[in-house]
Amino acid sequence: MLFKQIILIIDSRGQNSPYYTNLVQQNVNVHIVTSDSWENTPETIIKYEPDLIIAYNNIDKDATEICTGIRSQKTLHRPVLIVLSDEISLEKKLEILKAGADDFQSTKISDEEMDLRIFAHLRRNEEEFSNPVTKLPTAKTTYKIVKRNLALSNDEFMAIMYLDVDNYIPYNEIYGYIAAEKLLQTFVAIIKTAINENDFLGQINENGFIILTKPEKAEKIATFLNYSFDIIAPKFYSDEDVEKGYIISSGDDKIGRRIPFVSVSIGIVSTRYRKFTGYQEALSSSISIQRLAKSRHGSSWLSDRPKISGGEIIKEVPNKILIMEKDAALAYLLSTTLEMKDYIVETANNTDEVFEIVEKSRPDLILLDIEDEKSSEELEACKAIKEDYPDIKIIISSSARNKETILDSGADLYIPKPYELIALFSWIDKFLNGDM
Repeated sequence: MLFKQIILIIDSRGQNSPYYTNLVQQNVNVHIVTSDSWENTPETIIKYEPDLIIAYNNIDKDATEICTGIRSQKTLHRPVLIVLSDEISLEKKLEILKAGADDFQSTKISDEEMDLRIFAHLRRNEEEFSNPVTKLPTAKTTYKIVKRNLALSNDEFMAIMYLDVDNYIPYNEIYGYIAAEKLLQTFVAIIKTAINENDFLGQINENGFIILTKPEKAEKIATFLNYSFDIIAPKFYSDEDVEKGYIISSGDDKIGRRIPFVSVSIGIVSTRYRKFTGYQEALSSSISIQRLAKSRHGSSWLSDRPKISGGEIIKEVPNKILIMEKDAALAYLLSTTLEMKDYIVETANNTDEVFEIVEKSRPDLILLDIEDEKSSEELEACKAIKEDYPDIKIIISSSARNKETILDSGADLYIPKPYELIALFSWIDKFLNGDM
């Protein structure tokens, strides 16, 4: 069970009101946590990140001090605070509200009215912290829910899925925010068909999402999303772009980048296979796995589930770069600098050697130089490599070429000569670090 909302009851008498049970019966995703003294309350707040706190004015601390203490806690999300007290003076009520309470009620309030007030606060709190486009919980809420479920997991295992809509930003730049918003809304609708009320879906950035689910469901969800999104993605492009199969980045008259259609890459980690020290480690691990999936062509997913044969978790390895540069001095400079950046670098003198190295060691990126305007050998080589190895990134540099012709050959990026080395290295890092 994934708990999406938590209510903390601060009451020295314990759970002595029947509406506690009623709350859980009305909404299975609400979990009750109790504290019978102020001494352990701050730790409980930090650990569970409650959405709403009900504080009875019957513990070893004044209600005003309780409010001040709660508001001083460093949490991801500001909880709603309701104070219940026998105090009836207006002066004291105002004092408590000024100290940070969101609501003040008499302990004689009926169970029915208290239920309505609690769920009204929870609903308003949920709506306030939702993305206006997708209506999903935003980053802080998502982090809070990951954190609390790690704390409450006990013997139940949980899978954390990080999803990224790849190539969304350039799509937004070229097609505009209205089309981009419809794309995201459609993607979210697809996700919702794959999960149920026992799962959680949140949004942590413009095109990044988190799903919490059971480990046995995670890979099935990922497979469905990859398949469904690849089918629907072309419908968001013009007929001309669909015919080409890609779009060309705008904003630079010289450099040209071949941008594939939007796809989805998914990284999955599970508490079944490892213990996480906190929500930050869990999210960081899922994002690292997602970056590996993103390096593949089209929609893809990867999991940290140990392989049956080796039992090892997926680990990152240094990226391999193949350079074919006719300028020997430049080739040496490129290979030496890239090796200093911890890449594995090989060089080739002609396309025959390029094919041999590709078949033998499968580089992650090829830097291909085209010197002769009339020569088509390198472009044919680029096309052939992309057909057989679509995951390999190819950057073509040239002093005299039409960038559309080069991109049509399958190159991911055309960069004209002379170019700045820093700019080239920046593009290489983006491609190999999963930022493109």
